[in-house]
Amino acid sequence: MTGPERRPVALVTGGGTGIGAAIVRRLHRSGFRVVAGQRTDQESAAARERFAAEGLDVDIIAADLRSPAACAALVDEAIARAGALDVLVNNAAVTGPAAIAALVDADDDFVDELIDVNLKAAIRCTRHAARWMIPNGGGVVVNIASVGAYAAQRDASVYVASKAGLVGFTRGAAFDLADHGIRVIGVAPGDIALDAAGPTPAPVEPGPWWQRRTPLGRRGTPDDVAAAVGFVVSTDASFITGETITVDGGWTSY
Repeated sequence: MTGPERRPVALVTGGGTGIGAAIVRRLHRSGFRVVAGQRTDQESAAARERFAAEGLDVDIIAADLRSPAACAALVDEAIARAGALDVLVNNAAVTGPAAIAALVDADDDFVDELIDVNLKAAIRCTRHAARWMIPNGGGVVVNIASVGAYAAQRDASVYVASKAGLVGFTRGAAFDLADHGIRVIGVAPGDIALDAAGPTPAPVEPGPWWQRRTPLGRRGTPDDVAAAVGFVVSTDASFITGETITVDGGWTSY
């Protein structure tokens, strides 16, 4: 993917918090120079401080990916700062309570925001990154999807559509970009305990349906997802493209 003369470069959208931050840490530990995008200046500054306190040198760029221009600008700025781009992780998304609305209550503003951030931003960032990767030896794109792409979720039909679209885009983009040495892979997290430092027991049933007990007996952590990303961007996964790997403790298996 890269020559020995420089560190590989990764851009992680939504890389300042939660799963995105865990991915940033994982890639940094693996030897990447990491650039992360975060929506606002305030969020970017807070993320920069957190990473610096951990001894991590991470470039943070403010970018509201609802805007097509912002998607292109984020990729351009990451390349300008780091001098290259080997891996793009499309992680930015509207999730959690902000992504929940009964279909009959989902107005156009709600629909537009979820589709713009969860799906269109990944398409736009990938398109712009590929234009740089193609003449520069290829690369890897990772799309952070969701088990929602495979299992319907109550009051989340728009979110489910956005993530299902991302899985489809992963397949299509992998086909389009394979001849250029660019692999495109999806990672679909299940129920992830974003506020947990480590594995925590799954709640005793009955409980919220999305937290139903997994065969592995616990909820996932951001590090579980980051580990999958670390694998798929490595040379160990050089023959994997177009697939979306579920990281859900077996949640979708029954």
